[in-house]
Amino acid sequence: MMTDLAASGSRTKPSPTDQPMPRTPTGRLLRLAWRLRGLWHRVARPLTMGVRAIIVDESDPASPRVLLIRHSYVDGWHLPGGGVGRGETLIDAMRREVREEVGLIADRPAQPFGIYARFRNGASDHVAVFVVCSWSGSPKADGVEIVETRFFPLDRLPAGLSPATGRRLEEFLGRCPVAERW
Repeated sequence: MMTDLAASGSRTKPSPTDQPMPRTPTGRLLRLAWRLRGLWHRVARPLTMGVRAIIVDESDPASPRVLLIRHSYVDGWHLPGGGVGRGETLIDAMRREVREEVGLIADRPAQPFGIYARFRNGASDHVAVFVVCSWSGSPKADGVEIVETRFFPLDRLPAGLSPATGRRLEEFLGRCPVAERW
């Protein structure tokens, strides 16, 4: 059974940046595109593949941290990641998404963590999650798709954590078994 992070007191108190994103014109367009994608999934029923990265900063072994992002088009804190392109390996897609979303170069080897299935809106989506403990660069939001990037101590995760991200981090911390469903 999954430990509830909020009940354990391990989440930080909400800050002003934990509030839903203001609706900028670009954010509204991205939110509309996100909704249209959901409609397309209901009609086309595609098989899709995605990747996510659990980027861990162990520079202070007593307090390891994880990098989380906030999108302009969906609320909450998430793991960085995205879709796998044609002709792209899972690891290459993860490295590309990390570079595009947060400006980090994920060094090899990243460790596979799990492969998850998500069936929603008619789509059959599968997500591969990798653990990245070695990278170069400094995290930076692009200000368009990603509005905020921040490292959080694993014992003080933010309010507004997406449910799936919370489950992946519970699994990563060994508090519950790795699931098959997103």
